[in-house]
Amino acid sequence: MRPLNIPVLVLMLVVGAGLGAQMLETLASRGHSLPLAGWLTTVVLLVLCAVLLAFGLPLRRYMAESAERAERPSFAPRRHQIDLPTAYRTVLLARACAYTGTVVGGVFLGQVLFLLLTGTGDPWRGVLPTAAAALSGIVLGVLGVIVEHWGQLPPDDGEGAPEGAGAGS
Repeated sequence: MRPLNIPVLVLMLVVGAGLGAQMLETLASRGHSLPLAGWLTTVVLLVLCAVLLAFGLPLRRYMAESAERAERPSFAPRRHQIDLPTAYRTVLLARACAYTGTVVGGVFLGQVLFLLLTGTGDPWRGVLPTAAAALSGIVLGVLGVIVEHWGQLPPDDGEGAPEGAGAGS
């Protein structure tokens, strides 16, 4: 599995921001009330960050211990254990969180920019919760990229390696 493409995530953030701003512009021009994020959205995104960290830290510890054992082999039992399906699911969760956080953060960022540029909405009841949701969405996206990087396997050398990466080439 290839690692996440950061420029694609940035593009998704920009497109999401444009979509969020355009959505509020369309609703405002037609006289509808504007749907804004509440504090619950921020809490949900931060809980998702905590869940991702709870699954990602054991993966990080295991990978760090594996790198340490590669440098200095030992017969001592491992301090950290993780099975392959759990590690794979953690990496998939991290990728999903990166995409979700990028899109959600972009949409809310666009809404915040629209509200600030037009002067629409109450700063304490509309702009601040939406800005917090945008920030927590972006944090979720960045955390997803970091946790996905924690689960990256080192390049193999030997028989199972792709062409050009082996020890004999």
